[in-house]
Amino acid sequence: MSSFRRVRKDHISAALLLVIGCGVLGCGMTYDVGSLNRMGPGFVPVSLGVMMILVAIAIGVTAAPSEAAAARPPRPGREPGDSGPQWRGWLCIVAGVASFVILGNYGGMVPATLVAVFAAAMGDRENTWKSAGILAAIVTVFGVAIFHFGLALQLPLFQWGG
Repeated sequence: MSSFRRVRKDHISAALLLVIGCGVLGCGMTYDVGSLNRMGPGFVPVSLGVMMILVAIAIGVTAAPSEAAAARPPRPGREPGDSGPQWRGWLCIVAGVASFVILGNYGGMVPATLVAVFAAAMGDRENTWKSAGILAAIVTVFGVAIFHFGLALQLPLFQWGG
């Protein structure tokens, strides 16, 4: 029964996100979209609407649990549908955002991104130190390529002090 609820909740959330994404896309199309070099007022809403639609599709497609997940027994001491508050996840995500703000100001983009992604990745109980470190390194490389070299963001790669 819990797997039916899980699929149903995921499909409802995907449908709701799809409706909101279509609305944002429709509203954004009423403005001049422009191009990447000269973005118009509708560029960001159209981009966000398209991304919301893509995320909704991804959620809808992956909503059905795999047979392995459905057959997996619940953790000891917990009911099958009871996940409880995810304090570790919340704290790690908040720590990631706070560390990016502080290290971005005092250390630069590279250390801020590394620490923020690593801290946020540790919020998932299934991540190991190694997988979180690899993820942080990959996101940092892509972040530097896109934001520093591609968009010329005014945040230095490394700096000492504020």
